[in-house]
Amino acid sequence: MYKISYTYTNKAKIVMYLMLVAAGILRLVLVTEIKVYNIEGYEVYLLPTYLYYFVLFAILTGIFFGYKFFYSLYDENMITYCNVLFNRSKSMAMDDIKFADFGRKGVALYDHINPEKGEKPTLYLPFFRLGIPEAISVNNFFERLLDKKGVVVKKRFVILPGYSKLWSILSLIYAFITFCIMIVCLQPLYTVIILYMSHH
Repeated sequence: MYKISYTYTNKAKIVMYLMLVAAGILRLVLVTEIKVYNIEGYEVYLLPTYLYYFVLFAILTGIFFGYKFFYSLYDENMITYCNVLFNRSKSMAMDDIKFADFGRKGVALYDHINPEKGEKPTLYLPFFRLGIPEAISVNNFFERLLDKKGVVVKKRFVILPGYSKLWSILSLIYAFITFCIMIVCLQPLYTVIILYMSHH
C-alpha cells in the first residue's frame, strides 16, 4: 500500500504557530498570577477564560496541522482518497484509470480518454488541504501512472504547486506576523515579571 500525503506549507508557519502557543501560555500565566495574588486593577486580563484559550488552541492546532487528516492510499488494484476529518472516502479501481490530469490544484482521474472541458472526474485528489502535497509521494504516483499501459497522463505544471518561488513570499508573511506577535507579547511578559517580583 502506498500513500500520498500532505505536509506543512513551510517552516515559518510552524514557527508562527509556536509563537502563538507561547503567547497563549504567557496570557494564561498572567491570568493565573492575577487570580493567585488576588490583584485588583487588572480585570481586563481576566475577560478571556481558560476555556476560551483551550478552544482557541484547538482551532489553531486544527488549522496548522489539519493536513494530517487528509491523504490518499493506493496499490495495484485500488486508489482511495480519505478525509478523516469528516469520515469520508472515495475510491476508484486502478484499472479503470484511463486519463490522469495533473493540474495546478490537484489530480483528476477519469475512466475514459479525452474528457470534456469542465467534466467532473471519477476521482479527484486535491493538492491543498490545510497543507501542500508531499512531493515524493506525488512524483511516485505520477511515475506509476506513466508506466501503466492504457493510461494517458497529462501534467500542467513544471514545479509541483506549493513549491514554487511564489510560495516563498508566504514565508515572509508568516515571519512578519511572528515578529508582530513577539512585539505584542512584550507587555504581558513585562507584567508577568513585575507581578512575580513584587510578590516574592
